[in-house]
Amino acid sequence: MSSPPSTSTSGPSPVPTNVVAVPQDAAAFSQLGEAAPLALKLEGGTVSSTACWTPSEHLFNDPSVAPPGTWKVLCRVFYDLKGKARYQDATCIGDFDKTPMLDHCYVWEIYSDEAHFEDGNRLATPAPTPVP
Repeated sequence: MSSPPSTSTSGPSPVPTNVVAVPQDAAAFSQLGEAAPLALKLEGGTVSSTACWTPSEHLFNDPSVAPPGTWKVLCRVFYDLKGKARYQDATCIGDFDKTPMLDHCYVWEIYSDEAHFEDGNRLATPAPTPVP
């Protein structure tokens, strides 16, 4: 099965780096690290790490869509399942102005014109090396 073609209209896909651009990003990453794995079907696997796009760099720009401070990111959850390194992706929507910023994420599925990781996979074995 081949990967879907890139449909991002805003240039290359952001890299999941967990880079803190503003102080609120650090708190968001902490909450994303808890929420993203819970959204996925890891089949009893053990989470090793979570890497997400920087929330402050992915704010909604249209106030008719979402209030200021609302962001949407992709997170990649790396885990071990029966001795094999794997990963899955989740979409997370949060708001810097709320406490907590988010309470759950969703299993990521590609739709037309949605940003996505360049490799296009939602579930893959083996995971890329090195795992973040």
